[in-house]
This record gives sequence, structure tokens and C-alpha cells, in this order.
Amino acid sequence: MPRTGPTRSIARLIGSVAIVAVGVAGNTGFDTPTRTIPALVLIAVGIAGITSTVREAETAQLRRVAKRWWVLAFATFLPYGLATAPDSEAAAAVGDAFAGPVAGLVLESIAGATALCAVSMSVLYAFAWYGIHPGRPTPEERVLADGGDD
Repeated sequence: MPRTGPTRSIARLIGSVAIVAVGVAGNTGFDTPTRTIPALVLIAVGIAGITSTVREAETAQLRRVAKRWWVLAFATFLPYGLATAPDSEAAAAVGDAFAGPVAGLVLESIAGATALCAVSMSVLYAFAWYGIHPGRPTPEERVLADGGDD
């Protein structure tokens, strides 16, 4: 049975975030000179999938979505920050739980993916706030429809 409605958009969102995370991991996890282009392609495809989930959203909804992404980005950055740069003994003790190359790569790719998603949602919100929104008249079309300067 094909997935429809919210289930499909959630699956697309999760898949897109996973693609972005793989792109971030591919760029940081491997030391080959050819890693950048495939990583950027994966990140671009994932971000396009994420932004397509909110293409029909209103400006207020985009604002809420952007705020949620920033909260999620902050929450996913905390374990990464504790694991890579502990400043106190308590932070070092928590960071030791996430020590290791695989855990560090996973934490970095998740934190990077959520930060990239937060940035993309913020850009979409800024575009919508300034009047550039998919499916709506462009600013030029609105000026021409108003009749111009009188």
C-alpha cells in the first residue's frame, strides 16, 4: 500500500536528513581529494528534499519550522561539542561516553545536517518574508499588477 499524507512527508523528511548527514559524513570522514563533489551533491539533494516538504507552507509556518530546526540543531550540537571540546571535568566525563572515531563522525554528521537544514529553512523563511515564495506572484509581477508609479 503506498504511503500518503503526513506519513509520506515524514518519510521524505527523514530520508532527506539522512542524505544530508551522509553528505556531511562523506566530506569529513574520508581524506580523498574527490570527496567534496559527491558530498556537495548529496547535501544539495538532501536539502532540496527537505525544502520540498514545506513548499506549500505560509510565512508564519516557515518561521515556526525554522525555529524548530534551530532548536534541533542546538540539541544535536551539544553532544558533539561535549565530545570534541570538553572545557571542564564534568563535560569531559560526558564527552568520554561519545569518544571514538565512529561516534565522533556520527555526531558531527548529525549536527552538521541539522545545522544545514536550519539554515535552509531560515533562508526559505527570509525569502517568504520578503515576498519571494513558490506559487505566489513575484515582486515584479505584483508591481506590474499594481500599475506601477502613479
